[in-house]
Amino acid sequence: MRTTMTGPGRARAAAAVAGAILVAGCGGAVQPGAAMPAAPSAPAPTPTAFGKEAALADLAAATAAAGLPGGTTPPSPTPPASPDPADPPATDRERARDEVEARMAACGVGWSSPNGPGSAQERAEARKRFHAALAGLVERGWKESRPTEEVALGKGSMVMVQYKKQEWTLHARHFESGLLGMATMTATEDACANRFTDAELDLLED
Repeated sequence: MRTTMTGPGRARAAAAVAGAILVAGCGGAVQPGAAMPAAPSAPAPTPTAFGKEAALADLAAATAAAGLPGGTTPPSPTPPASPDPADPPATDRERARDEVEARMAACGVGWSSPNGPGSAQERAEARKRFHAALAGLVERGWKESRPTEEVALGKGSMVMVQYKKQEWTLHARHFESGLLGMATMTATEDACANRFTDAELDLLED
């Protein structure tokens, strides 16, 4: 899903505050009984840019605190494996799609849970922990930008929610169908994702 961000950046230089100094006479001597010069105020620290490492740390911390099994993807995507010589050669469209997928993967980080069978009690616990992880993301500064939505999918359902933090968008999903359950969270840098054309995004839907 593409997200367009507008407006100036948040980082601003802090203004220095000058203290009033009471000086009388030649040589700058302080008058007896006068207040001592005020110490100059320290400039406010410049906000640290929020990037891939920070987004990945938020995902790892929130899911670990909630007790969700799973793992995060690294900030840099793993290069695609070499094609099997026995496979037919890729078409131009397939090669173009692979290139777009690699570029899109470089725009963000993600987390996913195991996809396997489980009892009804285990699935209910996994769903509870998923929502606990979302609460953990809110504690770390992520703000809900689209209300939680649950849609029916065949014999199961999917819970979807979207969050924002600075110039990043996070999509979280929890899927259940029969004995299977899976959860994913993907955080994407808006400026990076917005570089893709509609034609390139259409390739990803093939």
